[in-house]
Amino acid sequence: MLRKVSVALSITLGFGILSSINVASAVVVDPSTKSCLEKTVGAKAANKIVSAKKLTKAQTAQVAKCKSSSSSTGSTGSTSSTTAGMVALNYVLLSTVISQQSGLGNISDPALLQVGNKLRMFFKNGNESQIGLSGFDNKIHSYVSSDNGKTWALESGIKIDAGSPVTVQAASTGGYEAWGWVLSSNADKMTKFTSSDGETFTAGSVNTIVLNSCKNVNGVAATKFGDFQVIKLLNGTFLAFAQDASNNSPPYMRHACGFTSPDGITWTLDAAKTVALQYDIQTNPETYRNASGVIEQIFPVFRLDPSTNLATGLQFRTSTNEGVSWSDFSELSFFAADPDRLDLSNGDSLLAFGGFDHGQGGLLAVAKKSATNYKASRTENFFEWITWTISGASQSDIKIKNLCTNKDLTSSVKFSTSGSNISAAYTAPAGGKGNSCVYALIGPEQALK
Repeated sequence: MLRKVSVALSITLGFGILSSINVASAVVVDPSTKSCLEKTVGAKAANKIVSAKKLTKAQTAQVAKCKSSSSSTGSTGSTSSTTAGMVALNYVLLSTVISQQSGLGNISDPALLQVGNKLRMFFKNGNESQIGLSGFDNKIHSYVSSDNGKTWALESGIKIDAGSPVTVQAASTGGYEAWGWVLSSNADKMTKFTSSDGETFTAGSVNTIVLNSCKNVNGVAATKFGDFQVIKLLNGTFLAFAQDASNNSPPYMRHACGFTSPDGITWTLDAAKTVALQYDIQTNPETYRNASGVIEQIFPVFRLDPSTNLATGLQFRTSTNEGVSWSDFSELSFFAADPDRLDLSNGDSLLAFGGFDHGQGGLLAVAKKSATNYKASRTENFFEWITWTISGASQSDIKIKNLCTNKDLTSSVKFSTSGSNISAAYTAPAGGKGNSCVYALIGPEQALK
């Protein structure tokens, strides 16, 4: 977390308009409103509304009518405003590892790698001034799993001698490769590491990246980059994205910068690949080529609707032409920091993620993509309360848990029922510093929201 500000300190309120170079600007509408628009004005007109930088009077009226319709068909009271924001829950929690255990400090930033029949999770073992942790090496260590991410065993020693979190993958030419920053008082060096066994990596060539024209929507250029997320393109070159790590004072408006490389060693910033939004990208976006060959990107963008306090999940887009163009953004079913994707050889699609608690520290968690019968929305005041509205479950199916502390909070939750929906209301203790690690786990599957 040396190169990042924790999620607990990085909340920007309010919906905005998506704007990025090479990504169509978009008016943010919830799924039920978009569905209503498609039915009332047609898919083509609905897409024009979603991609518009500014709505016409007619489009504004059409959106308002659909929003009104969504609210009127919901349940009464607070549940009605969240029913429209319900999303299908399609990620289930497999495992968590928390900080300050087994002699470790603040653990953060998971990076998954499959090596034969084992799954390895690299992470940064760091100091953390926000909770007074010091004396740790700030290097990359690892856990290993023999059951596809359900349980983990800590491995001994430093695995990658980088001072930042890393991205790691199997190399197309054999062996394994990783990228991370080697920190220097002069200039940090982006370094490629290689390994023959997928466990211990050796530093290779380094590159000092020239800062120039990667700017956010306010025209402020990045002066420091976060952790590279790298993929190799089919033409043999490399593509990477990293978060702007220089904007560390509120109001946050961090963006993502794109880079290209002919060899994975020498990197050039490509301003045309900048992803600059009207709100903060809180941690590094994940860039990953899935088992089908499609490039995925996941952006940790947390937003609260100022009128309903409805929270949105991770933002997701794909490219089928090697990053030349991208799909519109869609929403994953939950929010998390530091996402990292991996498709296993057995067909499982995993999403590792992090979190932060000001009492305990960071989190390493692993979820699996899996269809469930549950839908849910989440409304919150970040420092005070969270309310989930859930369908498809009974009250006994619902557990509220702080994943960073491994503490079950269900006994302090107030439940209510409206029609077929169940609301679960959690109030944080007085003086709390954020609820970013508090999740609803639903059913025996532990569907995440």
